[in-house]
Amino acid sequence: MTTGVIRRGKIPGKTLLGSVGVAALAVIVWQLVSGMTFVVPSPGDTVSALLRDLGDRNYLLNLQYTFVAAFWAFVIGSAAGFLLGLGLGLFRWAQIVFEPIITALNGLPKIILYPVLLPVFGLSISSKIAMGVLFALFPVLVNVAIGSRNVPAVYRKLARSVNASGPQRLWYVILPAIRRPAIAGLRLATSLALVGVVLAEFFATKFGLGRVVLQSYSAGQYADMMATILLLILVSFVLSVLLWWWERRMR
Repeated sequence: MTTGVIRRGKIPGKTLLGSVGVAALAVIVWQLVSGMTFVVPSPGDTVSALLRDLGDRNYLLNLQYTFVAAFWAFVIGSAAGFLLGLGLGLFRWAQIVFEPIITALNGLPKIILYPVLLPVFGLSISSKIAMGVLFALFPVLVNVAIGSRNVPAVYRKLARSVNASGPQRLWYVILPAIRRPAIAGLRLATSLALVGVVLAEFFATKFGLGRVVLQSYSAGQYADMMATILLLILVSFVLSVLLWWWERRMR
């Protein structure tokens, strides 16, 4: 048995130390770069700005606006991606007809579709959710499609040998087999849903953290700008780690 197996979702000591080391190195580099240009504030100034912003009511409203949109974008995008990926992986005709289209759309920069979404959804939160859905959809879709397509043939034969019905094969064979690739897709979707919403807020919106970043940059308030960027990075990182832990526990 190899010693590199991770048991019960616990993070190995070496991995944890490596992560701490990388984070410490990033802070050191950040501090050095901040001394070379006024555009990049120091880590201390950034943290101070973040704590100050979190005490501001308007900032919290913008934060709420962004994370509510990102939450619904993740839920809708993941659900749609799961169902579409399942259909694409299980039905040969769907793979032949739709895979070239999905491949082309997946390779397309999603942000260029935002001008198309604006006339449909307007400047409401719906347009940001739609943009986030486009970002969150594809990693789940692709992972689920590949996972369901690669279910071991012996599992399918076993299900047929006991005369399992279609719903039984789906519930007891296919879904457990695609669990890990599906969770891996969800890990990507959490961050990408947030990215999609924030990018949409850079353009036509009155509220949201993306708008805060843009306004802070325009006003030369670089510490506030970096504070918001740091907050977005930390939230994405925490969500990714939680899903990573869940994925390990499911092994």
